[in-house]
Amino acid sequence: MEVFRSVLADQDWDFKIDYPSKHFLIGSCFSEHIGNRLAQAKFDSLLNPFGILYHPEVISRTLFRLLDNDVYKEKDLEFINDRYVSFDHHGFFNHPDKEIALAAINSAFTSGRNHLLTSDYCYITWGTSFAYAFKKEENKLVSNCHKIPSTQFIKVRSNTEDILGVYRKLFTRLLDSRPKLKIILSVSPVKHLRDGLIENNLSKATLLLAADQLAKEFSSVYYFPSFELLQDDLRDYRFYAKDLAHPNDIAIDYIWEYFKRNLWSERTFAIYKKIRPLIQSLEHRPLHPENKSFLKFKEESAKKLQELEKEYPFLDLSSEKMQLASK
Repeated sequence: MEVFRSVLADQDWDFKIDYPSKHFLIGSCFSEHIGNRLAQAKFDSLLNPFGILYHPEVISRTLFRLLDNDVYKEKDLEFINDRYVSFDHHGFFNHPDKEIALAAINSAFTSGRNHLLTSDYCYITWGTSFAYAFKKEENKLVSNCHKIPSTQFIKVRSNTEDILGVYRKLFTRLLDSRPKLKIILSVSPVKHLRDGLIENNLSKATLLLAADQLAKEFSSVYYFPSFELLQDDLRDYRFYAKDLAHPNDIAIDYIWEYFKRNLWSERTFAIYKKIRPLIQSLEHRPLHPENKSFLKFKEESAKKLQELEKEYPFLDLSSEKMQLASK
């Protein structure tokens, strides 16, 4: 019996994740944590081809563009602060050269479309129901304000029906193209403190209600409780970073363990247990790379990589081979 905590019970999911499978992730910065761990586990995964996105309707717009193969054109860019920017994209796509900005955007777009249309799992993490509408473009909701003065935007909050209306169409379209696709919805536990505590809670409540309704309406849509794991299970500021808004490493690890325990098959665990120690050992930098002990380590590691590739040909261990060769 837990005296000082309410532990979130494991759930009975009607599927288990196995190798080989493809994973497409999009949404808030919390999706980055899960996406990076899936990649470390050597799953074929693609994370945020538009950069970090927070608002459900902005996320849905980018997914519709991928499905429509609606690549970006010059008219989709704005020249602001000496850089070309896209209001669908994170700031790292910004560039003073229009052609370079557009090429980077469409390269990521092509990868995103190809992965989305062939993935077995699609993860969508919503961060907030607040958004900013750019007055100049007929109040278009933006993913990033790109340091434009706030006077050029209107702050809005989507309601549950707004989100449901868009996602009913999106999920119908997605599942028509990929009938076996599993869609995993989550609400980011990251607090948007700039909106205010009361407003943040109202925003999260809107997202939670929408996610719950969509999971009820679509048999292939599931809700993963990352929000509840931090807010209700851990429920303590010692599990937050210094900003008291983002989860710290302990919290992220806890949620990741819950994810694995609930969603991974026994076979997946068995393969992961073989992969992980080797990958972790390759992450260490040798103090004396010329030592015989390290040369022996390299030889043994190369042999283990070959054995893993032979036993599990679906694993892409090319980056580990390059890493070993560069040591």
